[in-house]
Amino acid sequence: MQVPAGTRHGLWSRGLTAGLMLTALFAIPTAARAQYVEIQGVEVTPFVGARFGGTFDVQTEQRVLSEVSLKDASSYGFSAGVRFDDFSLIEFRWTRSISTLQVAAASPALIVSSGDITLNQFHADFTREFVIPEVKGLRSFLTGSVGATHIGSTSDGFTRFSFGLGTGLKQFVGSRFAIRAEASWLPILVDPEVSTFACGTGPIGGCLVVLNGRLTQQFEVSVGPVVRF
Repeated sequence: MQVPAGTRHGLWSRGLTAGLMLTALFAIPTAARAQYVEIQGVEVTPFVGARFGGTFDVQTEQRVLSEVSLKDASSYGFSAGVRFDDFSLIEFRWTRSISTLQVAAASPALIVSSGDITLNQFHADFTREFVIPEVKGLRSFLTGSVGATHIGSTSDGFTRFSFGLGTGLKQFVGSRFAIRAEASWLPILVDPEVSTFACGTGPIGGCLVVLNGRLTQQFEVSVGPVVRF
């Protein structure tokens, strides 16, 4: 399925603008202090969690219209980053989740049996922590992230711009170990040029083609240990 170049350009422009604004929000305070900043430590966090949401408007090769969504699924991954002061952290984060498709708006002519749908997300995270003085070692934090997400099936896949906003708690146990719990909103900008996303079975069968360009909403909760060096 072909989409006019102007439409694709507009979608990517809006996505890029959102990403740049998010990056600038976290980068400006750091840049203002750049002459005083040095790396003060490294943090590594393996984590497990759960992913929710992710709906697409689709069309089969026989022109049957419907919505499909990714089923809720477990997720896992790791993050690794550096501290520039005691409250600021920049990380690389990789997340993986394996799900399947389900019909979000039921259509008797469309039965989806796609096999595994694998999501791999690669983000740069910008985190700011805040001390909670009432509890020793407890901090809250806010995280903004930008990056890319690859969604693949046995027949095809696509990689698109994604970003995120998250918040959570980090409980330090000593100076080198903590437990981190986080909840994040992680939308993906799906461009309508995606085709042959997944193949199905049923009275009509055929393959699904993603139709529209929009933010596909996803959410994640996760928890994991933090090791500081």
